[in-house]
Amino acid sequence: MADHGDAADRSDQWTRQLVKTCDPATACEVLYQALAELPRHQGGVQLTGRFAVEMVSRPASELSRLVRNEILRRGHGLRLLLGQAAASEPVARTVMGHVAAEGAHVRVSSAPLPNLAFVGIEIAVVYAFTRDGQPQGLVVRGDAMSALHQYQQVLWDHGTEPVPHCHTTRSVVLDPAQAQVLRLLGSGMKDDTAARQMNVSVRTYRRHVAAILKSLHVNTRFEAGLKAAELGLLSKRRTSAQETGLGGGRLMPSFLSGNAC
Repeated sequence: MADHGDAADRSDQWTRQLVKTCDPATACEVLYQALAELPRHQGGVQLTGRFAVEMVSRPASELSRLVRNEILRRGHGLRLLLGQAAASEPVARTVMGHVAAEGAHVRVSSAPLPNLAFVGIEIAVVYAFTRDGQPQGLVVRGDAMSALHQYQQVLWDHGTEPVPHCHTTRSVVLDPAQAQVLRLLGSGMKDDTAARQMNVSVRTYRRHVAAILKSLHVNTRFEAGLKAAELGLLSKRRTSAQETGLGGGRLMPSFLSGNAC
């Protein structure tokens, strides 16, 4: 019992600290918990830098699912601020369109961005690097958030609305699942393998394929690939199933595994 009491005391002391340094994985766990608890409190969510990239580039990740289910669908405000390169990726453009339709506000910046995640008015998570280049997490609470909020507002004010990629893509709208299927089709993966990675049945996977063919107004998968490339719907770089968030189980943010965002 004493051990449990000591652990609780340490947890309370940790919570009361205004700025806590920790490893990035721990910081992300704190972020996930805060997102799950936000509906009980007031305030919205602001994701900047790699946190925003994670949200729009990997729709199946833990962060993306939490934001969609606990924030957007419950009517809380959401702001996403990311760099131009990340915003130009096909999957990101698709997801940005969908979250904007659900009430999110998205802006793009040409300047380097910090990696910040604000949850309500009570907690923020920062993903940064030490002087020797090691990744580090910061959890900021209470009064210490004031300066961060001011900084975030300046960054937001200097951002701009996303520019549509081109007029030809406006008539083609793929939901996040279809965008992922399109990427798997481009990899040449078999249907059963792709379905397992998406954690869906082969029948559901093929239903997504049929919807893509219909949206692109083509009859075959080969024609779909050509049309998708023509419309800029295919990313120039090939992404693994783990990176896109198509595997089973809990998926940590891509930057925790060393992938660039």
